[in-house]
Amino acid sequence: MKFYLSLFLILYGYNGFSQDSTKTSSITKSFVKINDYRKLGHVLTSKDSSNLIVDGLDTLVQVNTEFLQKMHPEKGKSFKVRYEPRDSIFLETYKNIVFGKNENPTSTLKIWKDDIKIYFDQSVPDSHQKILMDFAEEVATEIDSLRIINVTSKDDSNYLVYYMNNNHDEDFEPRISKKSDGFFLKWNRKQQLVEASLKINTMEIKNQDYQIANLKFNFIRTLGYFGEDTTLQCESYFSTCPVIRNLTTLDMEILKYHYSYGICKGTNREDFEDLHRKMKETLGKHPNAKLFVVHKEL
Repeated sequence: MKFYLSLFLILYGYNGFSQDSTKTSSITKSFVKINDYRKLGHVLTSKDSSNLIVDGLDTLVQVNTEFLQKMHPEKGKSFKVRYEPRDSIFLETYKNIVFGKNENPTSTLKIWKDDIKIYFDQSVPDSHQKILMDFAEEVATEIDSLRIINVTSKDDSNYLVYYMNNNHDEDFEPRISKKSDGFFLKWNRKQQLVEASLKINTMEIKNQDYQIANLKFNFIRTLGYFGEDTTLQCESYFSTCPVIRNLTTLDMEILKYHYSYGICKGTNREDFEDLHRKMKETLGKHPNAKLFVVHKEL
């Protein structure tokens, strides 16, 4: 399995000017933080040392165009993505959904790195299986780094969906505490989701429309160990309302952002907020600066 280290790399673009008798042209010099330069495996040379500048509390190293293009790929095992600023309202909603409303230092940003391989127990009606897979395809189609497939062998799966009813009353995952429905997730030390179980108890939820609604609801929540936000409209899958929901534009925006490489995976709320604060401060001081997230395979 491939693991990636994510870090923010700041490329500061400083503009200078050269002038001769016929023209004036702009010169752009690019710099990165010295710590980020070293994290990418580069050794500081005497030439680098002569081109250091200090910007507030940060020491910056000048880099050339070749550095910007290659970003120390190490045989293609790392890549960079441009940082995209988001407004504070969106970020606050996203943080509540991912890390929880209350401060919890152990909460981290979790994603599925490998394919989600869903196995349906025989207790799940065929029509419900098709509805969920159609729904999963609708979501995955919009997210390049998320792939969801249906497998026919439980041994080949990492995601179990099962129903409990009068004919099938076995509870495959007793750690799902809610009697009517719910899910249980496992993740590795890199905070990558690796296994899931999803339960619908039709002896508790008797209406078929609500069985399907809860199937979809729990599925969405398992895509990132997601919680909720009280400010969202009831239609949203991340709202607190006990209603039949529809996938909203904001729901998809949150999912796409969560699976984008423009943010660091596995981070906690404090580090997430700190990184965004630094990015905004940098853009405030240097509006033309280019900010990147570098993902490096470990």
